[in-house]
Amino acid sequence: MRRYDRRIPAVNFQPDAKVLVVIGLHADRRWVAKGVREAGLRVFLVAPEGFARPDGSWFEYPLEVPRSGDVVVRRTAAAGVGELERLLGLV
Repeated sequence: MRRYDRRIPAVNFQPDAKVLVVIGLHADRRWVAKGVREAGLRVFLVAPEGFARPDGSWFEYPLEVPRSGDVVVRRTAAAGVGELERLLGLV
């Protein structure tokens, strides 16, 4: 049986790309972030650094993928994209 994180296809980037926004940090996105850095691009991460349990309590976990130079927004995708726009001065 193969693991899905070993079957991720190569990601091709536009020649003028400088940044890739990675939303969530599941295994497939960690592999993508690694490839992004190897291609010389910056990584902007949007992940809440945890999740809500069924009882409503929050389960925190450490972000595994950030590296020096990454921009990290610790929010859900819905809230995080707006925060990223603010950090980048787009709004």
